Amino acid sequence: MDYLWETFKITFYLVLVIGFILAIYYLLKNRFNLNNSRQMEIIDTMRLANGETIYLVKVFDEIVMLGGSKEELNYLRSWPLDEIDLNSRELEKNKNKTDFKEKLKSLIAKDNNSNSSDPDA
Repeated sequence: MDYLWETFKITFYLVLVIGFILAIYYLLKNRFNLNNSRQMEIIDTMRLANGETIYLVKVFDEIVMLGGSKEELNYLRSWPLDEIDLNSRELEKNKNKTDFKEKLKSLIAKDNNSNSSDPDA
């Protein structure tokens, strides 16, 4: 009977310690959440061949296109936010429904139209 009581005490203290560790983890995770940023938001990603990816990122008042692989991340292009008709609330609602390819085509088409109408070029 003595072994049963000792086993119960060990199990109780083990559950108590695990609960304490989980409570500390939960509190620290919510208090020091470094993953969320109000100044930077990933709008969409598109995977390419050989593990390469294109990212559209909203940074302050600009949309930045980045190209990345496992080894590096490269700046490709950027657009001012006022030139692009992206509604961030609409994107959040339709996050799974957005089509990166269509967004990219429209951005490039707008950029090409603005460059072709430039009288200095």
